[in-house]
Amino acid sequence: MTLRFESSYENLSSQYLLKEYNYQKQFCHLYAHRLAEMTRLLTPLAQKKWGKTEPIKKLCELRGEQDVHCILIGTIYKHQAHKPSILRDISEENQLAPQPPRQNYSEPEDKVILEDELQRVRLQGKMLQTQLMATGIVCAVLGGTDNEGFFNVDDVMYYESGPQKPLSTIRNRLLVLVSGLDQLQAHTYVEALNLFQYWLSGSLGNGKDAKSLVRLIIAGNSVRGSAVAHVPTLQVARSQANANDTVQAVTQLDSWFASWAQCLPIDVMPGAYDPANFMLPQQPFHKCMFPQAAQLTSFQAVTNPYNCRLDDALIVGTAGQNVADLLRSTSMESSLEALRCTLTWGHVAPTAPDTLACYPYIENDPFIMRECPHVYFAGNCEAFETALHVTSEGKRTCLVCVPSFGKTKSVAVVDLDTLSCRQISFSVESE
Repeated sequence: MTLRFESSYENLSSQYLLKEYNYQKQFCHLYAHRLAEMTRLLTPLAQKKWGKTEPIKKLCELRGEQDVHCILIGTIYKHQAHKPSILRDISEENQLAPQPPRQNYSEPEDKVILEDELQRVRLQGKMLQTQLMATGIVCAVLGGTDNEGFFNVDDVMYYESGPQKPLSTIRNRLLVLVSGLDQLQAHTYVEALNLFQYWLSGSLGNGKDAKSLVRLIIAGNSVRGSAVAHVPTLQVARSQANANDTVQAVTQLDSWFASWAQCLPIDVMPGAYDPANFMLPQQPFHKCMFPQAAQLTSFQAVTNPYNCRLDDALIVGTAGQNVADLLRSTSMESSLEALRCTLTWGHVAPTAPDTLACYPYIENDPFIMRECPHVYFAGNCEAFETALHVTSEGKRTCLVCVPSFGKTKSVAVVDLDTLSCRQISFSVESE
């Protein structure tokens, strides 16, 4: 077995671990905490960018006055006519046939509204980029009121994920990211999984690379890669068959994880279609699901989203639900663009709880990015994409859209020193 470099490791995901399960609360607490915290963080940045001569006002201070030039800080609400609505679906007054669900409900006519604790105002202006905005973003806007009750935006500012600690170059350290193992379909690509295992252990003539591998993060959808198809006939028999298949898939995963964890430390996150809780943050798999792997200290089940620190590199990532939801509610064209936007907005899942299910927190919003990550990834994307995001202050973040292994037979490998990323394919299809 290859002797490996060791990196110091710290799990920073404690804020995602639920201490109680109380679903009786309203989501207004979560929005209130998000706005209060982001207002505190944005205020000094807005004054630094636009000068202290521009007053920061609450919406109630405008009182319908015209030609008031100021800074407003609030939460974006995007009014979308085609957004899914359970109330509209069950309305008895609307005697129409149910419309087929839309894959994307963003339209050029969508309206952007800014809300604070007491009031709301409609925003307009070329700086807005309405098509790329989503409900739940907190931002600062500079502009002025007009006689029609609109706020005309001259400039927009986001938190941009807080400060970033400098990254020291220690040696060649590689982080492996994989997602969408989709074990229920893995019989069609077991050779690719075997190749991946040989590569992890350094048995493919890649001893130098294998020695540099410091951690493997498995970003969700390990058991199942897509939603269960509901067939109305023989429902009981079918659900029983599905349950048996799932148990077999988890048992097989346990074997893979135990083998991989003998090569290097691995973290396993739940995904949208895994047997885990549905709402974000998804809680770690129970160790009884993976009895073989759980005996190894190098194996751990973690939350989704997941934050950790390897030496001095901050790693933040999700199983991809935040990116998929943004692609539905905006006109963004790629997962990478959606991932970059959440980093710029300083929030892992801005559309939660509006269109993305999340726990009704009443004391804080754990999804705010208070520190800028060095590596920021989303799992279960259609294709591999990566970019180095550099801000005006010089903060550098490697963005990684991790492809689904079941679809692409490939993984992403990030160099933690240079923040470069490459795709490695384990496809063994004959020409």
